[in-house]
Amino acid sequence: MTRANRRHEPLFDIHPVTGASIEIFYADNGLTTFGWRGAGWFWHLRRSGAAPDGEAVGPFPTSYSAYRDALRSSK
Repeated sequence: MTRANRRHEPLFDIHPVTGASIEIFYADNGLTTFGWRGAGWFWHLRRSGAAPDGEAVGPFPTSYSAYRDALRSSK
């Protein structure tokens, strides 16, 4: 995989307090036709192998800003 492709790979983590699974992913302008609010990084809670729990939150300018918001919001 090239370096350019890796910069938009989704990130997965577990909230250290609640144990919730967090997925952080990049969506480009092509998804705006499906109701997305523009390009950028989004996050949502997710159980392994299941559909996301609720709407995605975002967009954020960086994966780190999406991650920090997820940690603050999913307590």
